[in-house]
Amino acid sequence: MDINVYLALEKKNARQAQKLKTLQKYVQKYRSGWKKRLELADLLYETGQWPQAIVEYNQVIQKQPQLLKPRMQLGKILQLTNRMEEAVEVYRGAIACAKQEATRQHLIGLLASCQGNSRDAIAALRSATTLEPQNLTHWLALGKLQMEMEYPVAALSSFDTLLSLEPNDLMGLVYSHDLLLTLGNLPEAENYLNRAMEIAPEDVQILKRVIINRCRKRLVFDAAGKQTKKLISALLKQAPSLPSAHNLSAQYYIARNELQRGLEVMRDFAEEYANNPHSWYYYSSCLFDLGENKLATEAILTAHNLSQGMCDREIYRALCKILPATGKLNQTRIIITEMLSCFPESWSLWATAGRVLVENLKENERGCQYSLQATQLAPQLADTWFCHGRVLLLTDQHQAAVEAFTQGWQLLLPEANHLKSVSAAVWLGASYQALGLTHLGQAWLHIASQQAQELIEFDPIKARYWQDQALARLKNMELDI
Repeated sequence: MDINVYLALEKKNARQAQKLKTLQKYVQKYRSGWKKRLELADLLYETGQWPQAIVEYNQVIQKQPQLLKPRMQLGKILQLTNRMEEAVEVYRGAIACAKQEATRQHLIGLLASCQGNSRDAIAALRSATTLEPQNLTHWLALGKLQMEMEYPVAALSSFDTLLSLEPNDLMGLVYSHDLLLTLGNLPEAENYLNRAMEIAPEDVQILKRVIINRCRKRLVFDAAGKQTKKLISALLKQAPSLPSAHNLSAQYYIARNELQRGLEVMRDFAEEYANNPHSWYYYSSCLFDLGENKLATEAILTAHNLSQGMCDREIYRALCKILPATGKLNQTRIIITEMLSCFPESWSLWATAGRVLVENLKENERGCQYSLQATQLAPQLADTWFCHGRVLLLTDQHQAAVEAFTQGWQLLLPEANHLKSVSAAVWLGASYQALGLTHLGQAWLHIASQQAQELIEFDPIKARYWQDQALARLKNMELDI
């Protein structure tokens, strides 16, 4: 989920709360000072109280306009809360204050990012890493932007460099875990998560990922289930108003087949935080997964209305999945246009749009064009070709589908093994079968079954689903021979 003001991490604890009160009393008593005010602003930022942090950073800048740090922190908050025009002005002021060329390039990169010039932003941040290759801040900013641009291989390389400089950097470990999941190296992704857990077992972002991993592996029963529940309780204690935390609680109950209880968790949260788009986003996902399509549609439209101006990637993705299920096809077309206007360089959203156009709207030609656009935006990424191959298969272009799936397989990392490659092997087998090349089809279905077996430890539900798909198609082929 894109970070924004609604996702304040609520990392406050008793010690921080006491320190916060002390600093607030101090700055009220000594209004002309700036050092303690900067300390207060930093603490407000760390604890997720961003509106108050913005006020304090602005006051520090007024008192000490030559200081770079408060400008950079203020720009970061404004950028995270989608106040891009204000962030641009703050970064311009920061560039004027910067004395080192590497710092200037870093700030130029952040400025370009706010203006939507992502390629210029990456170039500037690369310059910063070249000028100061030992500076972790440059590598972190570059990797995060590459992630946002959906360049996972490049982003992983940036975080590899960061971790070579500081092996215990928490954000480097967390982001590397996420990227390794995306690229298909599930065992190595888990290793990174375990390392992060050893360093900061109570960190909100790490707890979230550990719980996701445990729920995906179905560690929700008996002693393992109690441990998962304990982790969820720890997360909710730290982040009581974080939508994704309550969603994990709901997913835990759903994984235990306590469907209504899971649904009630998100319904209650959505009603309590009715102005938070992400509470409705997660609620809609729960409803849709449980077959409550009408209510899911109402919930995701509420999320979309509340997120106007934010351009939230995941809300758009959910809209494309849920709206067609209730026959809202014209509204789906409008959403697709709006989504691609917000994210013209997102290969995954072009791929999503292409599939929806073909599968739901029966606009095959346009759907294939959109899907092809995804491969042009990220031609070195296996997933783009897998998505395109699926769209081609849906339009009965079996030879073209084979070529797309094959291209994707050639781009997989040697150690990669994930469910998308398994599903691609299933569809590749189906394409060869449709072309009358039964033996090739069988070979790919055997590959799919074997890889699915290897993934059962990491995601038993989905792995078994795709293994069953592969075995069922193999059985049908044998009957046809």
